[in-house]
Amino acid sequence: MTFSQEKGSAGPTSLAEMARLTGEFADWHNLHYMAMWLTGDLDVAALRDAWWRVCLRHDVLRRAYLSPEEAYTYDDALSEVRVLTADTDAEAVELMGRFIGEPFSLDGRGFSRIAVVRRDERRHLFGIAIDHIINDLASWARIRSDFTAFYHRALAGDTGDVSVASSYQAFAAEERRLFSGSWGAERRAFWGSYVEEFGTVPAPFPVGTEHAGEYRPKRITRALPADAKARLQRFALEARATPFAAVTASVLAAAREVTGEPAPGISVNQHGRMLPGTSQTAGLFVQTVPLHLGRERGDRVGTVREVFLRTHDVFEYSIPLLVAGRYWNETLMVPDRQAGLYVSLNEEPPSSYDLAPFTGTEAEYVELDVPGGKRFLETVVVGWNLYETGPEIVAHYNESCFPGAAVEQLLDAAEAFALPAGD
Repeated sequence: MTFSQEKGSAGPTSLAEMARLTGEFADWHNLHYMAMWLTGDLDVAALRDAWWRVCLRHDVLRRAYLSPEEAYTYDDALSEVRVLTADTDAEAVELMGRFIGEPFSLDGRGFSRIAVVRRDERRHLFGIAIDHIINDLASWARIRSDFTAFYHRALAGDTGDVSVASSYQAFAAEERRLFSGSWGAERRAFWGSYVEEFGTVPAPFPVGTEHAGEYRPKRITRALPADAKARLQRFALEARATPFAAVTASVLAAAREVTGEPAPGISVNQHGRMLPGTSQTAGLFVQTVPLHLGRERGDRVGTVREVFLRTHDVFEYSIPLLVAGRYWNETLMVPDRQAGLYVSLNEEPPSSYDLAPFTGTEAEYVELDVPGGKRFLETVVVGWNLYETGPEIVAHYNESCFPGAAVEQLLDAAEAFALPAGD
């Protein structure tokens, strides 16, 4: 990799960056992106100024990679607002899709892209994309919030200095330092014992599933009772656990019932910023960890409690298992193997990722057809969405890999566990 001699500083990559740079998730598009129509008075100069300030505030937006082990953080922004024009709405959407949807090159410079497609004086299509290697959902929300705030400051003529947020480069250096000492040794001991008990990857769902043709994404949506959120919260309180532990226990118990697997497992994303001073830092902190249901239990509350206590362990010791295992010459995760189940709670719909409307404009979310998104070829993704209105449980899966009847059975059993009739 070659880079220009502009001012900046070199430092280590984080373990999560290294996982991506050495091939983990390489088959995914890895973009966080959104687009929206803005109707009203949009000040493009203020937009440009706001984005430049966001990039100055968050050093991760100025990051590039010299190798899987070393990153380079530039002193100035690596991207700016690009302005395009279109004669029709359809042309604007097509232009934005091509601009936003182009994958970033891991040996390139800059992992953010932002544009405005101008239709007329009061109608613009705004879009932004950031590669997952420097961003997760918590960072995405922080960057969006700062962008809106800086835009409002620019409109007001505020040209004051940018207060720099916590440095991601400093986090990566501290993480690497701790990893080589007792902090890393504790994680090695925990994950060594966990893998010895449960294996390197949770079992497939259902057992014996085989591919049967091209990838065919399928979604099943099941409406839940209007009071599902309140009922689940009561259940979690009874078990002295979190709502996440309750819905996760429901899926694990359902998997045991459907597949007969004695110790079913899932994969789950941990977004925690576990080191001091990192709560407001933008960057990639999310890590995938396994979570299993162990011994057989006859009661719902006990099952939830077991899952809750196990979440404490796997989240406390969460690290990118693939690269950590390589350092320790151990196999903690098998490359290119997916867990059979993934569980989420209250994942936001894409439209909620929007920036708050810029002052003087109204915003309308636009769904872009960007190819190459995440594909869970061998995983059933179960989401419990306990919104105030329209609560639902959904499943995403590969119809060429999984029998729909088994997925339906899984949802039935999970709902019956978490929200039994007569509860």
